[in-house]
Amino acid sequence: MPSKSLLVGITGGIGSGKSLVSKILIDSGYPVLDADSISKELVNSDPKIKSSLIKEFGESTYKENKLNAKYLSDKVFGDEKKLKILNSITHPIIIKKIEELSAELALNNKIVFVESALIFEADFEDIFDYLILVYTEKDKRIKRVIERDKISKKDVEKRIDSQITDDEKKGLVDFVIQNNSTIDELKKKIDFVIMILRSININKKDSEV
Repeated sequence: MPSKSLLVGITGGIGSGKSLVSKILIDSGYPVLDADSISKELVNSDPKIKSSLIKEFGESTYKENKLNAKYLSDKVFGDEKKLKILNSITHPIIIKKIEELSAELALNNKIVFVESALIFEADFEDIFDYLILVYTEKDKRIKRVIERDKISKKDVEKRIDSQITDDEKKGLVDFVIQNNSTIDELKKKIDFVIMILRSININKKDSEV
């Protein structure tokens, strides 16, 4: 009997470097699903999500049949009640899609990774065999996001405050990858985690009868 593929979640706060970790994994030959990209596609294509968002947040939620991200962000960030409503509309459909895609990839890959900032906020941590937290100091995260997204420090802090803190997540994951140094150091840490995951997968196979 072949060994079961491992499904591994990669999470971390905004600006922590999740996408860089994913890129390194992809360059090493591992499949990585980007939950953010899947989410962006679905909010623009899934009729149930679109109708529910318009009903809840108004016609301005979509502009020329595309999600008006700035409008929606202004509506929900800083308003816990509205953010919960948004998540209740989008998360179940997004999670189902992630499960479908990861199951397809698992047919031909020993380890499948899923990158998502909101694994715990969306309550889908239970679908994963293992979880990795990419951890970066808060001031570095703020600086990265300001430079990347061209938004104010205040807006970055609002987004950070809308997520569970990385310090809380540390106690909920299996691996913590510190991303406060160089890319070379980051690659070494990723290689170490992969070595452990591959070893786990091999041991699982050997234990099967």
